[in-house]
Amino acid sequence: MKTLKFFSVLLLYPGEELTNQISEFRVFAVENKLDFLMPLLDYMEKIDILDQQKHYTFVFDLTPSCSLYLLEHFKDDKTKGQKLLGFIEKYSKLGLKPQQNHTPDFLPMYLEYLSFLKKEEVLEDIAPYKSILENIYKKLQEFESPYCVIFEVLSKKEVLDGLP
Repeated sequence: MKTLKFFSVLLLYPGEELTNQISEFRVFAVENKLDFLMPLLDYMEKIDILDQQKHYTFVFDLTPSCSLYLLEHFKDDKTKGQKLLGFIEKYSKLGLKPQQNHTPDFLPMYLEYLSFLKKEEVLEDIAPYKSILENIYKKLQEFESPYCVIFEVLSKKEVLDGLP
């Protein structure tokens, strides 16, 4: 599911490297009928990079309910270490390595991993995180964040199932 890899890139911290690829992102979105991403791509193209970084930091780093670290949403979970190891094991089976500056439950890394799986496997693997993704989506809607379009898709099985 190449769209999940695309989502993983769009959810990275904004920088020049990302903004320099907007035209390529638009082509990918059009070719894959992902028109719902155009508001996010417009935002990435038109809003000053510092303002994008402020928004990203506020939403994903300073708002715990929108954390991109999936296991942060499981309060008082004594099995967190085991779950982190589970992510690492999944990744290594596909030859992926967690990013050095993030724990393995970082959503962009997880989405990259999912992009290598068959659709049925994706739907099964992401199911335990559905309520987390729904809650992030709702909070992003409140913030009127352009990133909410990605979480709307990730939180709805029927939409996720239709992605290329």
